Amino acid sequence: MGQQQLLLLILVTVIVGIMTIIAINLYNDSRDEGYKDIIRQDMLEAATNGQMYFKKSQVFGGGGLSFVNITLSDVQLDSANAIASFEITETTQNYFRLTATPTSDIAPLVLAVYEDNVTWD
Repeated sequence: MGQQQLLLLILVTVIVGIMTIIAINLYNDSRDEGYKDIIRQDMLEAATNGQMYFKKSQVFGGGGLSFVNITLSDVQLDSANAIASFEITETTQNYFRLTATPTSDIAPLVLAVYEDNVTWD
């Protein structure tokens, strides 16, 4: 092989290697965003159940216009699943905080649930 062909072969190998690294990084970012979407969906469903708990009378197993004694089972959420663990980190009369800690290197997600709205912290 000539010198020019060897240089072309090395150049193509380097370009393919760089593109492979970029593709792996894009895949990992996409996977993490998918995990975040799944976790957010689980948390929003729990928030809806929490708001129903707030409005339901204590006689029927609700909070009676309070979030003070709310638990994960009240919002129909397991403490952990394949991609995250969940906990209620703060409860007051007017709101509660739901925290999700992903099993991967994603930062924890925190959701504050009020009677009529939710906010991401």
